[in-house]
Order: sequence, then C-alpha cells, then structure tokens
Amino acid sequence: MNRLLEKIKMMPFKKKNQLIAAIALTLALAIVLPVFAWFTNQKKAAEMYKIEYPNSLFLSAAHREDSVNFEINGIDADELVTDYWGTPIQSNGSDQKITSKYYVFNVTGDSVDKFTIQLAYTTNNPFTYELYAAKELDEEPSHPSGTEVDFIEYSLTGETVDGMPSVSGASYHTSARPPAVLYYKIDDTVTEGWPEGQGTYTPGRYYGRYLNSINGTDANSDPQNSYYEMAYSNYSNTHQDAKPVYWQAANVSAFPGMTNTNKLSFSRHFILKVKWNAGELDNTQKETDIIYISVKATSS
Repeated sequence: MNRLLEKIKMMPFKKKNQLIAAIALTLALAIVLPVFAWFTNQKKAAEMYKIEYPNSLFLSAAHREDSVNFEINGIDADELVTDYWGTPIQSNGSDQKITSKYYVFNVTGDSVDKFTIQLAYTTNNPFTYELYAAKELDEEPSHPSGTEVDFIEYSLTGETVDGMPSVSGASYHTSARPPAVLYYKIDDTVTEGWPEGQGTYTPGRYYGRYLNSINGTDANSDPQNSYYEMAYSNYSNTHQDAKPVYWQAANVSAFPGMTNTNKLSFSRHFILKVKWNAGELDNTQKETDIIYISVKATSS
C-alpha cells in the first residue's frame, strides 16, 4: 500500500488527474449500475404483471382521489353527539358521547366482476369495524335540527391516482372538481352483503366473516398460526393486542344486483364504521391501532 502511494506521489500532474478521474468513474459505475439494474427488473416485472393479471383494482380515498387523503385521525372519546350545526343531542336530559366514527374510501376496477375487501387490524383499543356500501351525492343531504348527522362531507383536493381506468355512471360524479364538496351516505339499497338466515339485517352492510377471530376483538381462532406468521413470520415475542385480526367480505359486486358480463370499468364507494361501546373508551389511555384495507379480484 505504501509503495503504491509513493508511486502516485511521483507521477506527473497530468497522470495524477487521469488516475483520479478513472477512480471517480469506477465509483460512479458501481453506484449507477445497481440502480439501472433495479429499474430494468422493475420494467420486466411490470410487463409480466400485465400479462399474468389482466384485471386491475385500485383502492383510494373518496372520489378516486389519492389514498393520502384517506386518514383515520385520532378519535376523541369525549366528543359529543351533535347535529349538523354542532348543537349537542341530549338523551334523558344529558349530553351523549360519540360511540362511532365514519370514513369513506373508494374501489375502482377494470375487467372485474367481483372482488374481496379485507380488513386487518390490531386490537389495542376496544374498536370493532363495520363495512357499508356508500352512495356519492353532489348535493348536501337534508339535516333537520336536533338529529344526528348521517353523512360524510368530503372536500375534493384534485389529487388523483395515476393509471385508473375512466368510468362513468350514477355511481361516480365525473363532473365534480375542486373546490367542490361531495357527500357520502350508507346506500341502503344494497343488500348483497347479508348472509341469509343470520339475524336482523342492516341495509347496506357487508357482514363478511372473521378469518382468525370469534368476536373481532381477539386474534384467537387460528390453531396453525398461519395468519400470525403472515404478519410476524417466526418472531414470537408479540403482545396479544398486536396480533392482527383478519376480516373479509367476499364476492362484492362491481355493480350490485348485476353481473358485470362485459367486465366494464366501475367505481364504488364504501364507508368504514369504527365503533365502540359507551364507556369503554377514554382519553387517558393513549393507544394506537393499525388497520390495513386491501382488495383482491375473486373472478376475472
């Protein structure tokens, strides 16, 4: 090493510059080539994806906007039930605290007739989750004084998702643009989510089934630990509430009540209801939960 340094010192100035340039180029190639190879592999993967899976599904915020706009913010356990103007709604002369919150998201697809929606969530808080079909409205629904708000108000941002198929029809208001406000309510005309013979049906709700839980609050009915391993692999030092519960609504139709024979593009909205029992949630326990929403085609 010392002899090499001595030889470099004795080199003419011009040769030293050439050597430094050669070393710099070698380093640049060492950095650039792996990056170039990554892009090359990505391009091939994308080509194979299109050949292997001709159908497509996109999960996004309301009105097909970028998913960054779908946020489940912190829930205030002391928030009161109010009407549209913020006036508390009383029961037996006392203010009521909320026991649920609603969030809207969108599923857009192409060449798909039916699909599955999956929820996977941790259980630190006493939350349960319900899924409903939703309808999009471009006019504000009526909201009589003294009644609880039954719709979600959403201000458009214009942050769209690249690559989504174009759609049209009553389920999607393509003319709406920022700064427009849209409104979402449970679509009580949709009845495909009810498993017949299983009690009272709430219109618009998808009842689905738990894959590894009995009550939705504990991941405890997976004797092979297959769902646990999907999340944590061989790691075993896990708190019970960090073990995700999996729930699925299968065979959700692209167009409820119809068969998408021609595999037309579609766009559907859903409402995720996060709920808890009165008195079970308080602001002294600062717990965080993670929920993943995913979709997959069940027929092509």
